[in-house]
Amino acid sequence: MPTMFLPDDVETALSDLLKAQLTGIETSPIGEADIDDDDQLVLKMPCARPRYAASSYAESNDLTQTTYNAEHAYEIWCADENLTSKEAQRQAAKAIVRQVLPVLAGARLTMPDNSASKTAPIRLLGIDSIVGDVLGMIYVVRVSVPGIAQFSGVNA
Repeated sequence: MPTMFLPDDVETALSDLLKAQLTGIETSPIGEADIDDDDQLVLKMPCARPRYAASSYAESNDLTQTTYNAEHAYEIWCADENLTSKEAQRQAAKAIVRQVLPVLAGARLTMPDNSASKTAPIRLLGIDSIVGDVLGMIYVVRVSVPGIAQFSGVNA
């Protein structure tokens, strides 16, 4: 069954995968509700929270231009709290990354759009770090989720 392979469906599936595999770690997607009145990010820790970054579409051999090879990029923000020292804080965040990497590498997500479609295997792209004033160090695991996007409607 075809799927439009929309970013929000992929985000839901990604969050569900992390939730199923990471016990005791907050895995809900980062959204507007996570920004306080001072425009600061507020994270409940420990966490491994997906954040949508970008999408790219490449045409396939479909003459109607309704089927595309798509890739959605996500960041998984990994953080934990250890107030003993800055080094302990970094190590706690790295421990979350060590749990996240094997869960994501090569995983195929089932789309929650009632299509029963699966993505191509998730590709690990890299890890970045962000120094947070209150949170210490946040590590951001970057991934790409490839799949086939099939659209229908007035132009099909």
